Amino acid sequence: MKKEKFESYIDTSGDFSNDSLKKAKFYLEHKILFRKIFVGVLIFWCIFSILFGLFFWGKYFFFDSQNDNINVYNMVKTNVLPTAIQKNKPVDLQISNKYIFSSSKDKYDFAIEVGNQNKFWIATIVYRFSYENGYTENKTAVLLPGDQRFLSEFGVESPDFIPTNIDFQLLSTSWERVNAHSIADPLNYIAERINFSIDNIQFNSFGTVESGVGKLLSFDVINNTLFGFKSANFVVVLRSNGDIVGLTPLYINNFLALSNQNIVFSLFNNNLEVDSVDLQPVINVFDDSIYLSL
Repeated sequence: MKKEKFESYIDTSGDFSNDSLKKAKFYLEHKILFRKIFVGVLIFWCIFSILFGLFFWGKYFFFDSQNDNINVYNMVKTNVLPTAIQKNKPVDLQISNKYIFSSSKDKYDFAIEVGNQNKFWIATIVYRFSYENGYTENKTAVLLPGDQRFLSEFGVESPDFIPTNIDFQLLSTSWERVNAHSIADPLNYIAERINFSIDNIQFNSFGTVESGVGKLLSFDVINNTLFGFKSANFVVVLRSNGDIVGLTPLYINNFLALSNQNIVFSLFNNNLEVDSVDLQPVINVFDDSIYLSL
């Protein structure tokens, strides 16, 4: 029987012509080839794009970025007055008033007063104290704009002699400028979050002569702000007749907004007389992780 060609097929409905049938047959016969060509083009384009990107990113990091830094430096050096640069750079920290306090038998507290007079700059420092027996451990402190507080080392052991000659060593200082687009007035921003007061100060003795006499210092700390803190840290400044006679750290967890905490300290220095207390907050209010959620 003679095989008829599909070209002789006549569509009685008129919806499917011989030309359409030819195109459909050609597509079906070459469908797999078309897919391989399409996938091959995509793979080639992906490989080309990756290699192209790697080449130019590598070129930028190894060569062009250095030129960019040089251009930025030259722009600042050429177009900005040296007086303007000098005016806007942070001024050095002010360091003064070293203290040594006897905290208990053969243990001493070292302290120094440090001030950050900059309005827009946060200082992060690494420091330590040196004395006759050696050095204290390195510590890190963050000083907010306008900060004026004590940096201290508590409980330094010296059984053989009383330390008399301590030296504060500022090992490193790094500066971070407060983003003016986010916080226009850093000092006001700090004041809204650092507002604590103390009340009901009491200073009493406990124990007996045989067992040893100690002293209890108690007072209330009041959070006058609308912000709650996961951990609020302080340095408590102990005074007698206006003179500083000692320091002690204070840590309050989950300090709610507009709340107060009763604090009781046991002091074992029998010669210590306290009639007033100052509170120095050690809280980085620019760190969002310190706040309790609302």
